[in-house]
Amino acid sequence: MKVAIMTQPLGANYGGIMQAWALQQVLKGAGHEPVTIDRRSDAKGLIYNAARLSYRTLQKMLGKRQAPVNFERYLPYIQKNTQAFIAQHLSMSELLDSTAKLKAHFEREDYDAVIVGSDQTWRPRYSPNIENYFLDFLQGCEMARISYASSFGVDCWEFNKAQTKRCAKLAKLFDAISVREDSGIELCRIHLGVDAEHVLDPTMLMDRGDYEQLIGLQRLRKQHEGMFVYFLDGTFEKNYLADKLGEEIGESVFGYGSDILDDNYALIDMGRNVMPDPRDWLAGFANSKFVLTDSFHGVIFSILFNKSFLVVDNKARGSARMDSLLRSFSVSERLLEHADVGAAVSLINKEIDYSRLHSYLDVARNRSNRFIRLNIFGENDA
Repeated sequence: MKVAIMTQPLGANYGGIMQAWALQQVLKGAGHEPVTIDRRSDAKGLIYNAARLSYRTLQKMLGKRQAPVNFERYLPYIQKNTQAFIAQHLSMSELLDSTAKLKAHFEREDYDAVIVGSDQTWRPRYSPNIENYFLDFLQGCEMARISYASSFGVDCWEFNKAQTKRCAKLAKLFDAISVREDSGIELCRIHLGVDAEHVLDPTMLMDRGDYEQLIGLQRLRKQHEGMFVYFLDGTFEKNYLADKLGEEIGESVFGYGSDILDDNYALIDMGRNVMPDPRDWLAGFANSKFVLTDSFHGVIFSILFNKSFLVVDNKARGSARMDSLLRSFSVSERLLEHADVGAAVSLINKEIDYSRLHSYLDVARNRSNRFIRLNIFGENDA
């Protein structure tokens, strides 16, 4: 079966890349042919680009902008390692930067099914075109429509009235819907008028051994043990917390900087702004004793590699997804509301009962795999 996957644009975010890789691995393991759709933001016209350049130039002159006015030209260099990983390890469509191109692609390719997910595919502010992620371009096409672990990111409704009306109509055309956060079940019921099931992020369908095989022996134990720090949104307070926590527990601190998710970023040293290979990022979790993060997938890989971890609340990215994840595995106490050194020191050495946690994970995996077997593979669960 040839399966299209609609997810967020890949390249600038490690968690997004790894969930896309994991879902493809699950589908390939069952003998199917997955293709991740490379849906990007709509191409802009000359007038828009000229206006944006003028605005950025003015902001730069006023000292309100750190990044170069032509920030986008640096992205291929910044993302060269992540894009190389994607090219080597994922099956991708051609770049599609409009609904018309997306529709033409699906008319040309002979897909049997389309899966929307994972990541925050159902968050309007993050998706290139929210109605595309409810498959508005498939009118008149006969194929299975599945949502696997789609996320709203937050536990409140961010759609406007027109989006809600249109997406509610489209959601009812899906054959099956699952969401990544438990709060998403209620959002689907109240605002879209559909039932949804709570499943795991695709990264958690794979186990530690799968990721160690991907990382490779050369990268495993290549780095010294210590505290691995991964912040999506680095701040003075978070960086201070990392340094002080490392001092207090007597561990060296190592890690990688923020993902490049927008253009408000100062390119001081181009070499330092290049994103490492995702396998090096994964090795950071594998080779560490402790993890400090503000990332949803940072927590996931801490759990998969049995690490003692702390997560600083990152409300801008959506607290609901973090709350749901931590609550599902009974580790909500690992969440720091603020970059509090005292609280972090008292928590970091508190042992996590991974035997109990992995028993929860096994149950959740079985439930998630059952959803996939029944709704994507079409297998009878009898």
